Amino acid sequence: MKTFFTKFQFLAFSILTIIISILLWFIAKGQSGSIKMVLTQFGYFAPALVAIILTLINRQNDKPVKIKSYLPFIAVLLCIIIIALLYGDEYYQNRIDQLLYENPMISVIISLTFIYFIIQVFVNKGANSIDRLVNISKTKVFWYILAIALYPVLKLAGVLISTKLFPEQIELPAINLVVLIPLFLFSIIFYAGVGEEVGWRGFALKKLQMKYNPFIASIFIGIVWSVWHIGYFTLVENYTIQNIPAVVIWTFIASFISTWFFNKTNGNVLILILFHASVNFAIIFTPHPVIMAAIHLVLLIIVLSTGHFFRKIKTENVE
Repeated sequence: MKTFFTKFQFLAFSILTIIISILLWFIAKGQSGSIKMVLTQFGYFAPALVAIILTLINRQNDKPVKIKSYLPFIAVLLCIIIIALLYGDEYYQNRIDQLLYENPMISVIISLTFIYFIIQVFVNKGANSIDRLVNISKTKVFWYILAIALYPVLKLAGVLISTKLFPEQIELPAINLVVLIPLFLFSIIFYAGVGEEVGWRGFALKKLQMKYNPFIASIFIGIVWSVWHIGYFTLVENYTIQNIPAVVIWTFIASFISTWFFNKTNGNVLILILFHASVNFAIIFTPHPVIMAAIHLVLLIIVLSTGHFFRKIKTENVE
């Protein structure tokens, strides 16, 4: 069994992640309140959990893993449990912006957790293979701003264009500006920013790019990530079969954009966490489908034309 986990690390990661996530989401479907919230969020966290397990199995000639290496992840899980216990029932009874506006303590808990997560990662200094799952390489501020602002700004622009071209179909959303930052913070922990990116990019993409060029690596990620998302959207969001093609198309596009960010920032996983959070945060903006398709097409063209996707790259910080 260990030979399989060592020789076929991406395949093992894919199978285990999909099984664990779908199992947790399936069980959560029959629950309510705090239990449902915890199980659903732990399903989001499965990619990171599997990445940690496989990294431990495949450690070779590495420094011992101490408890401090697990502390960033433990902090995130505790944050999820605490907020689920305190606000689980309200979470499923109110709009998320209303919940955050009426309960500012949620944002305080998440902010403290994320700050601790970053500080502890820096303290650990990539001392062993677990620490290096959350590589935070030296990166210009520009990339942090781009990761946070790119998708929300494009979607907002898409909404503004849509209101002009399709005024009978699209209206400007009513947004409470006070909750914008809390919504973004919530997306970092609760909409899979940390749980997904440590697994999909910090582990899986890094491993794939040891063998393949970024284009092939992104395709592999896109396939498995799509299956994972289909499980999520059908079990958690109750999507119908008609919605699935759009999910798959966007997942592949997001895979290429994420690879682009990953390689442009020397594998900075924090950048990917922030970008992932910004994408989920940007759900508050809903342009017309035609405008949204154009935005995605332009993004994909820019990424593919500037990302050196068809030549194998040197992967830093890889085991």
